[in-house]
Amino acid sequence: MSSRDTERATTLGTAMRERRAVPRVRPEQPLHGHVKMVVPASILDISSRGAQIEVAAGLQPQESCDLRIPFSEGEFAVHATVRRCRAAVLGVGANDERAMLYRAGLEFDELDPESLAWLSSNVLFQAGN
Repeated sequence: MSSRDTERATTLGTAMRERRAVPRVRPEQPLHGHVKMVVPASILDISSRGAQIEVAAGLQPQESCDLRIPFSEGEFAVHATVRRCRAAVLGVGANDERAMLYRAGLEFDELDPESLAWLSSNVLFQAGN
């Protein structure tokens, strides 16, 4: 068995140790926003340092973008860098057509204290309850 096969067997058969410095949370309710102002995005999980999103268009790794998430109380907006993006699933697109969906990992650029506090009180702490 190769080291890669052993790694797969370990990750598929047992729980992996969390390596992130800040844990991600899954929103309790569906959370939607936009990347690059016009690309609809579903937020799959989020932390104070980044988010995993699902989009109908591939994003280029190392590319800068904006993530905006509207709420009734206001909008969370942050500059981010795409760290990875891969085709994930065949799903239903905006016009109820079958479309490839991509999962992208975004790393937030500097998050000012006010935005971090807003994200924490409206998303991060809400999902933990």
